[in-house]
Amino acid sequence: MVEHKPGRRVLMIGVLSLLGLGCLALGYAFGNNEAKVSRFTNADLSRDLQVMHERVARLEVQLVDAELNEQVQQQAADTLRQDLAAMRDQTRDLQEEVTFYKSLMAPGSLARGLQISELDVAPTEEQRAFRFELLLTQVAQRRRFIAGDLRVDVVGRWLEGVNPGGQPTQAESDTSAEGQQVLSLTELADMAKYPLKFRFRYFQNFDGLLRVPENFVPDSVLVTAQQSGKDAIQASFPWPAGNKRGDESLKSGSAG
Repeated sequence: MVEHKPGRRVLMIGVLSLLGLGCLALGYAFGNNEAKVSRFTNADLSRDLQVMHERVARLEVQLVDAELNEQVQQQAADTLRQDLAAMRDQTRDLQEEVTFYKSLMAPGSLARGLQISELDVAPTEEQRAFRFELLLTQVAQRRRFIAGDLRVDVVGRWLEGVNPGGQPTQAESDTSAEGQQVLSLTELADMAKYPLKFRFRYFQNFDGLLRVPENFVPDSVLVTAQQSGKDAIQASFPWPAGNKRGDESLKSGSAG
């Protein structure tokens, strides 16, 4: 037979209960400590995150300022380059004017008398319409007023050798052996009086608009100036390359 000892069983149950409670208390304490550590860690991380957000915000502001500053500097540099280019153009124009006036006032070894100095031809917005400027000068030690007639002719050729409508033009007789055609200014602009008249002491310029007919390809401009009592002088200017495309008659401009 086994000896029955009820007190021993109760003691074992009590011991096991105490051990269980101890384990629970120990687990609670450990878990509570871990929770505190986690809360502290999360708080530190939140502060670090806030600091990083503030730093990112400052860097974004600095980046915007840097980009704005770069744009301002770029615009300033572009403006400066444009101003320098304009100043160079102005300086070149002034130098050309000085050279021009020096040649008038101190001709030196230049050819004397009436001169056909310049002719500029430029296209306009209107199709086949061109504006041109012509300059006459007088080179002399003692300048007196001179006067005479001025003629402007455009030398070129008709495409396929056919005039518009097959009709002869005013200057049909002025056709070279190479098939070139000479069109008078009266055929290219609405002229009230022709030839043009000039009268000046130092210089005189003429400007106006002319229209080039369809199917006509200009090659050059022939200018003839006839001073009263003198032999006529002529100058040929090549038609600007690429200007094959603009009614106002040629008119006298300023004179000196």
